[in-house]
Amino acid sequence: MFALFQTIAASLGYVNLSATIKSRVYTILATGGNFYLLYVSYRFFRNGFPGRGSLFILAFLVIAYFCYLNIMYYFTDKQAKYDLSPKVEEVLHIESKDPLSEEEQALAHAGLGYIQTNGIFSEDEDFLPATLNISDTQKQNIQEVEQALQDIGFVHANYAGLTDKQIAKRVQDSGKEVHKLVEPVALPYFEMVKKQKKLVIRGGVNQMRSAELATVKTIGLLPASEAVKKFDVYLATAALTGGPAKKATRQGAEEFERLYQIDVKFAYKKKDAPAPKLNPVKEKELQSAEVVQGPEKSPNAANEKQVVVENETGSKTSEKPTGVDHHLSRKERYGR
Repeated sequence: MFALFQTIAASLGYVNLSATIKSRVYTILATGGNFYLLYVSYRFFRNGFPGRGSLFILAFLVIAYFCYLNIMYYFTDKQAKYDLSPKVEEVLHIESKDPLSEEEQALAHAGLGYIQTNGIFSEDEDFLPATLNISDTQKQNIQEVEQALQDIGFVHANYAGLTDKQIAKRVQDSGKEVHKLVEPVALPYFEMVKKQKKLVIRGGVNQMRSAELATVKTIGLLPASEAVKKFDVYLATAALTGGPAKKATRQGAEEFERLYQIDVKFAYKKKDAPAPKLNPVKEKELQSAEVVQGPEKSPNAANEKQVVVENETGSKTSEKPTGVDHHLSRKERYGR
């Protein structure tokens, strides 16, 4: 019996399953094997060995307790009663880790997430959303790019490791379907090019392995052709979104086919606006320092003020002082 369970458990190691599914299988195997201990205990009592039978019953009860905890944890959303784990952790000073949460977080962030790979933009920058025209060919290109990114491990489209029960609960709470790509993932390479007076978005794995993904229709509220006349626009982000999605059904969650899309945002500035500083933080620090110290005074400020006052009375000329006494003659002043 135990050899059979070991064979099944070892076989699971050759299958790519999530930690949640494996834990459920192990829980089922442990529960079934535990009743075998109860049978062995019965046989000991039947053959006149009550001591050994009592030890097997004790082992059965201990394993049954842990099976109960696992069943409550992996098969339901309820908190198990009589859970001694927190007290054991407190006594032994152990910090527990939630395997479900860790797995979901790892899978959710296995892709690089919504990052700006075309530069870093601060909160002071102005952004505009854009609407896109996507032809059938461009739609196909987006699907091929997503598949290529999955093949190299850049994108993990797997509902962030959520189970159908968790997806159904999320759909009920939010009222929205859950996409296979839970969070947008920025393309590793993207650029905006002009083609026949149109702004075209290209993207892909890299510059060599890229394709046309969309044509910019509007930037903000303006048509793209008008926006580029009034503003300098810069493509800030281009991210994959959408994909197949699941909705809540009576049986749990059902998947529906959806195409992957791309979402872009533009940074912009007015045509007549000065170019942004390369290091705006340092610029602000210098301005703050000037405000604290005040304007720098000239070493001859006192003499200049005196000349201004004397000029107002008409007793002196308006010649700027040079640090030489004015009562000296020209020859004495300049050595001529």
